[in-house]
Amino acid sequence: MKQIRLGLIGAGERGANCYAPYALKYPSEVKFVCAAEPLEERRNAFSDRHQIPQADRFTDWREMFEKNYELDGIIIATQDRQHYEPAMAAIAKGYHLLLEKPMAETAEKTRDIIHAAEKKGTFVMVCHVLRHTPFFRAVKQEIDEGKIGTVQSIHHIENIGYWHFAHSYVRGNWRNSEETTPMIVAKCSHDTDIMNYLLGGKKCRKISSFGSLSYFKPENAPAGATDRCEYCPHNKTCMYSAYNYLEDRKLRKNFRDIVKRTNDHDAFLKYLLTTPYARCVYHCDNNVPDHQVVNMEYEGGITASWQASAFTMDITRQTKIMGTRGEIEGCLEDNRFVVKDFATGNETTVQVSTPNTLHSGGDECIMEAFTKALRNPGEDDLMYSARLSLQGHEMAYAAEESRLNGGKVIELK
Repeated sequence: MKQIRLGLIGAGERGANCYAPYALKYPSEVKFVCAAEPLEERRNAFSDRHQIPQADRFTDWREMFEKNYELDGIIIATQDRQHYEPAMAAIAKGYHLLLEKPMAETAEKTRDIIHAAEKKGTFVMVCHVLRHTPFFRAVKQEIDEGKIGTVQSIHHIENIGYWHFAHSYVRGNWRNSEETTPMIVAKCSHDTDIMNYLLGGKKCRKISSFGSLSYFKPENAPAGATDRCEYCPHNKTCMYSAYNYLEDRKLRKNFRDIVKRTNDHDAFLKYLLTTPYARCVYHCDNNVPDHQVVNMEYEGGITASWQASAFTMDITRQTKIMGTRGEIEGCLEDNRFVVKDFATGNETTVQVSTPNTLHSGGDECIMEAFTKALRNPGEDDLMYSARLSLQGHEMAYAAEESRLNGGKVIELK
């Protein structure tokens, strides 16, 4: 089997800790030969782990491209507004891409990437991990086999989780749509994409959306709250206190590693208190909605709805697909779903085998799919389709346009 040679742009949580470990697990399949990351600590930690020589470590992706490496592909896992330029440059050089979502900060730039790749003949695969998870692939198989007849409607819930939302969308990188992308694009283009995937690429014709930032605002702060947790009289009782990063709870431990990967509590706390993650959640510069609902009409009259909410305990997705002969209902994190047959009344539970990796196995599965596609160019089914990713992005941007215009129905061309 040919060893795939990859370059990485952006050695943060997604690039270095979600996708790249595949190369360490399967070194005969994949090798990272160069990396670009402006932060020295991240750049060297990743490069040391993958035995990348000093000469092949770069602070800027432009310097890396000047070396004209012979690569099978490049992974771009930078921040949202830093995707477009390196993606277009990589396409111009003929590199195949695994591109983190969202592809770009506007619908227009997103279209540019797809059009440029199609014109150049390069392969672009977007990191929509849900369609690569064993859970949703198994659901799709049941639909394709006609187990529930013809799909008529889908209802989908994105449980963001109260702690996740505070970490990422109040204090973190995606708190302000003017600096990054709207929450529905940054977080929930996964959800528009998975519905498109389950519906076999059918086109969404109309979309509308409602939602707002209702809770994480100054007027909801407890009396006497300060702008940072270390000075606040409520820092021992507030459920959003930054000191809760130190608690040994799975929900919080996962996000602790994003702030700083260390087992030294003193070192972590000292660093934490210098970061935005120690700000009061009621006194941040956040502007993204903390709950949002979207309604869609697809070709053939199929209807779909989904909602995203900060106000949940768990971080998971719940999905119900309703067809003419039955229905499928399940929860991604449970790794199982139930198929109900109307005619017989039978209920069949499908248990899904999932790799023990992040995002219900999706991160490892997407790397497996990407390397497989690089070895067998020309495949263009739904699993790899960047066109399908483009449709999901356009839907997400249209939903945000609708929300900002009082729920106006947007017709998609």
